[in-house]
Amino acid sequence: MKLTSTLCLALLLSATGLVQAQTAPMNHDAMPGMQHGDMKAAGDAPKDDKPNATHRSTALVKAVNPAKGSAMLAHEAIPELHLPAMTMAFVVKNKALFGQLPVGKTVHIEFIKQGRDFVLTAVRP
Repeated sequence: MKLTSTLCLALLLSATGLVQAQTAPMNHDAMPGMQHGDMKAAGDAPKDDKPNATHRSTALVKAVNPAKGSAMLAHEAIPELHLPAMTMAFVVKNKALFGQLPVGKTVHIEFIKQGRDFVLTAVRP
């Protein structure tokens, strides 16, 4: 029992030190010459340099959901957005586009990035 209590106390104290180390503010003055202005937080998605620019790709239609206004597409790499080839959901605001998204077919798409969404603007065979 005494050994268990001692181990629990040691674990608690070491975990407290880890939390403090991770939450301590950074001292940027201790890093002379380092430029911090262009630093991004880990996990920041690449930003589109041209808001509302039209992007193009070829994609395989995996699923469509007219009720939710979305289509799941497996698209090729999109270098200008730093996106590798992947399967992702696109917003479909123009409901007429659903007629041009046959599941299992490859289509050419045009889309814009609006905030965190990718919105289909055109589809052709």
